[in-house]
Amino acid sequence: MERKLGFGIIGTGSIANFHANCIEKIDNANLLGVYSKSQARANQVAENFNCPVFWDMEKLLSNPNIDIICVCNESGLHSITIDKIAKSGKHVLCEKPLETSIEKIDKIAAIVKSSGIQLGCVFQNRENPEYKKLKSYISKGTLGKILMCQTSINWYRPPSYYQGSWRGTHSLDGGAALINQGIHTIDLMLDIMGDVNEISAFVDTLYHEIEGEDIAVATLKFKSGALGTLSGGTALFPGEPESISVYGTKGNIIFRGGKIVSSSVASIQQELSKLENQSGSGASDPMAITDQFHISVIMDMINAVIFDKTPFISIDQARKPVELINSIYKSKGNRIKIIKT
Repeated sequence: MERKLGFGIIGTGSIANFHANCIEKIDNANLLGVYSKSQARANQVAENFNCPVFWDMEKLLSNPNIDIICVCNESGLHSITIDKIAKSGKHVLCEKPLETSIEKIDKIAAIVKSSGIQLGCVFQNRENPEYKKLKSYISKGTLGKILMCQTSINWYRPPSYYQGSWRGTHSLDGGAALINQGIHTIDLMLDIMGDVNEISAFVDTLYHEIEGEDIAVATLKFKSGALGTLSGGTALFPGEPESISVYGTKGNIIFRGGKIVSSSVASIQQELSKLENQSGSGASDPMAITDQFHISVIMDMINAVIFDKTPFISIDQARKPVELINSIYKSKGNRIKIIKT
């Protein structure tokens, strides 16, 4: 008989509800409790998913039937939260970003190593079959030597998105457009292009009344020698699907809104499916995303716990986009070399 793992969720925002919905769809997963600071949201989760709500995190963590905790609270509280979870001996599946700075992520790494728990981070777009196809084309050399990558996350969020929220604050969001919205596409860019050695960037807040950036641009030099550009924002009405365009000596490929949309390489163009898939973009709506990729991430975490193996997105993988974004924030137009530690 397949082992059924117990889950708890910390946080009751929109992404926590998303996790709860995904857990409900997995046969060998069982949601056993939710911790919340918001009574209204907690009651809604309890009603929708028929599970107990805890106002005391320690009571949730003391439940012996819970194996994995999904961390879905404010980004800047992840390290404190993970420390408490690790001390309870439970495993962690953390929403992106793992934390808001590499210093905090390194502390998490030390906590996880000393406690012996498993920790996975949610970068669900890696599970997109269309993205896997994109990565395969590049790794097989179908585009030839890679010369350049253009990445954009030119999204829009209305002012109401930030009002009365932790979003866009330095203390809890660590910034805004790049570290909250852009990080998923930045993760994909790094996964296919490899590490960045040097950057120069500008970030600014031109529309929203927030502490973090609502617009950013950067130039990148990858370890491979390829060059790149990056743009992102949440002030760019009405919002465009995120995109990664890769150019090689044999042609290019355009990945937009979770799909390969075109290529100048004849063999790739011939393979492009005309059928619409169900993946979605959050260009103007933060919840306009499919749940199938989150389900894959949660199932990978279940297997990591059952078989005692490293989750697909490890701490080292989750650190890379935060390191790049932190460097962009620090640049202020200056060239910064990224030294790998």
